[in-house]
Amino acid sequence: MTDTSLWSLHGTRVLLTGAAGTVGRSAAAALTAAGAEVLGVDRNEQPLKDLQAAGSLADFVTGDLADPEFCEEAALHWPEVDVLINNVGAGCSKTLADTGDDVLDAMLDTNLRPAARLCRLLAPRMGRRGHGKIINVSTVLALHPVPTVAAYSASKAALIGFTRSIALEYAPRHVQANVLAPGYLEGPKNADYFASEVGRAFTKRFMPHGSVGRADALDGPLIFLSSRMSDHVTGHVLVVDGGYSIW
Repeated sequence: MTDTSLWSLHGTRVLLTGAAGTVGRSAAAALTAAGAEVLGVDRNEQPLKDLQAAGSLADFVTGDLADPEFCEEAALHWPEVDVLINNVGAGCSKTLADTGDDVLDAMLDTNLRPAARLCRLLAPRMGRRGHGKIINVSTVLALHPVPTVAAYSASKAALIGFTRSIALEYAPRHVQANVLAPGYLEGPKNADYFASEVGRAFTKRFMPHGSVGRADALDGPLIFLSSRMSDHVTGHVLVVDGGYSIW
């Protein structure tokens, strides 16, 4: 019997970039549990093999999405996807004096251009079929920045503007494009900072829950934006930050 519930992803094909990261691994498992066939993309092969062995990925390709040729290869590997989740990204912390063109280029090459390329390759195909969902993962720091993240915030803010524009362009073709803007999450990149005295003070002052989010904090929002529940939602920025940006 076909599952027709609003949240079900049965029969849905999802291309998930950054699948080997902390958020990506959790998302792959959650999307699969909701019924999706998930194609993972990442530079790191072994975590993708582990996810596939665990049943959380239907398939995967490995490579660097900063390479335009690999973007095209990834898009061609599974061209008829229903959902595109651009989750790959990287951050940096630099003072303005140290934010040279090389830093700006590095942030744009990781946080904007791969998503833009994959959207350009896959959105027209979604539009021709008359359905599809694009979820571009930005950050709350694009909306509520702190010092020393100017290049990172700029690249992720550009992703928001890009997404809202294509949402307008593709709305007549029944393709939704939305942004997920997470706040601070647990993971190896942040572990030392949030375990430090300064990090604990930051958490106490700025996190209403008294803690940063778990890696699976984005699973529910991703299922919402991937499923029929969000059919009337497009051009939206969904902030998932535990209340950090309220301050």
